[in-house]
Amino acid sequence: MLQNILDGPELALNQHIPIHTIRELDIPSSDLFETFDHARPLGISPGFSTKGRLNALAVADDNNCRIIEFSQPKPQRGGNNRPPPGLPQPPPHRDLKGRTLLEDKILCRPVGDLLAFDFGPLSMSLYCDTNLRITNAVDIQSAFSAVDRKPLTAIKQSVGEDIQVKKENIVTLFSNPVYSEEDRKSTTDLAMRAWVAQFLAGYGNGAETFDKVPRIDTKKLSSQVSLLFISILNGISYIFDRFLI
Repeated sequence: MLQNILDGPELALNQHIPIHTIRELDIPSSDLFETFDHARPLGISPGFSTKGRLNALAVADDNNCRIIEFSQPKPQRGGNNRPPPGLPQPPPHRDLKGRTLLEDKILCRPVGDLLAFDFGPLSMSLYCDTNLRITNAVDIQSAFSAVDRKPLTAIKQSVGEDIQVKKENIVTLFSNPVYSEEDRKSTTDLAMRAWVAQFLAGYGNGAETFDKVPRIDTKKLSSQVSLLFISILNGISYIFDRFLI
């Protein structure tokens, strides 16, 4: 992947970023954890189905991107012991080792920040759709205007005047978060959204800028609190301030 949203002489803007797709069941045997075994910022980005369910997650640093494709279980019928609607409902009799490792080593790694656009809703999509939690998560827009949460605005304020921002490309990039493994463009777009998230943290005074943003930590949520926030999420675009450390 060669990004097409920022233009400048910096090496990071003109570097080819390899993208590899990893199916959920292949996570334990993949190079995911070896690739990101460092404390540098990681950018993540969600890919959704046409019905709004989280079905993929891109993880990127300054050299690589990996896209995790989550398994989609068949709906379960009946049962009196199922969790209340809206709470995470991991399907029975499935190999969840990959998700557990993903949470422990990437999403809740002990050192190093995760950055994403609109991380509040993303944190709840991770929790509700895949039963995954996060720590040390930075919502990019929270470092800038409290009124305009458009990714374009945050990117422009972050890079300043030294980098040319390709407005139309950025608007297009964030206009459709639907992911399909058969659609090469959706794969590239998903990877690019994760890449730019981590790039902003490493460019200029990005580290200082994002260090001031309170971290999101969904490991602190109880089941009862989760259900409350899920109901709020249906009508509000972001609720990240309720999870802050």
